[in-house]
Amino acid sequence: MSTFTVIDPSTGSLITTLERAEIDQVDAAVADAVRAQRAWAALAPVARADALRAFARVVEEHVEELAALEVQNSGHPIGSARWEAQHVAQVLNYYAG
Repeated sequence: MSTFTVIDPSTGSLITTLERAEIDQVDAAVADAVRAQRAWAALAPVARADALRAFARVVEEHVEELAALEVQNSGHPIGSARWEAQHVAQVLNYYAG
């Protein structure tokens, strides 16, 4: 199996090395996603809203961690990365409504 590296653009240092998925792994992931979408669609709207709000709370609890990862991965300034993470939570709450 082949791999690829993720590099911190601000320092050029290695963040991690990841394995590339094989075609059968991609096919399995797509099949899993189709099953998950069907299960999601079968949920009552209130259950989907509750799930989105719960996800938003988790994002809110991890804004600093998510922002730090974004800075390392993309080189964004920390203030922008914090805004982006907080905005994800806001979008999730919006769509829960």
